[in-house]
Amino acid sequence: MANPKDPDNIINRVIRNGREYIETSDGSSWTRRLDRATGQPLTDKWSAVEKPPPPPEDDQTTPESRPRYLTVVAEHQAEGEAKHWSLFAHHPNDMGTGAGRVWQVTGDAELMRFNHAEGVDKMGSPDLAWFQVLNNELSEEQFKRVDMIASEEKAPSAPNRAAVTENCQGWVLRVLGRLVKEGIVEERMVGILRGYMDAIRR
Repeated sequence: MANPKDPDNIINRVIRNGREYIETSDGSSWTRRLDRATGQPLTDKWSAVEKPPPPPEDDQTTPESRPRYLTVVAEHQAEGEAKHWSLFAHHPNDMGTGAGRVWQVTGDAELMRFNHAEGVDKMGSPDLAWFQVLNNELSEEQFKRVDMIASEEKAPSAPNRAAVTENCQGWVLRVLGRLVKEGIVEERMVGILRGYMDAIRR
């Protein structure tokens, strides 16, 4: 069995609900508790995660047959920089990861641009800071509305650095404001996320 303390053995890492989950090169999974405030491990001891029994041979379960989640994902950037926020839709696997569709704006805050992409695993990002699930049963029709709205909502811009009032985080909240009106996201979630916004550096 691979040693979970050896970074070279780790092939996948996920943080959720105050715990860190890893998958090692031999296929075994491990978890340990984290400090919710600092994100640092509370112990060096890893506990093995037992995998569920394999499905029957006639079970035709596919990633697409699982519920689709809509999630806000926050990722660490350079030291002192605000976290990068994006919207992410995917069919999570047993580890909560998996490729999906990401909607985001990137670049300097004076002139940000759309950088939407398909086939991205945001939940498996090594820079993952935290995430918030907004809808755990996103329908195909709702998915299309999210795609349309995120492609319509203007990316942040400003004439110069001193005039910057918004970054990727503000853009995500603007998109969510429209999704609230569509009944895709609960309004209370927008209020919760506002409390996680980072200050804008000028």
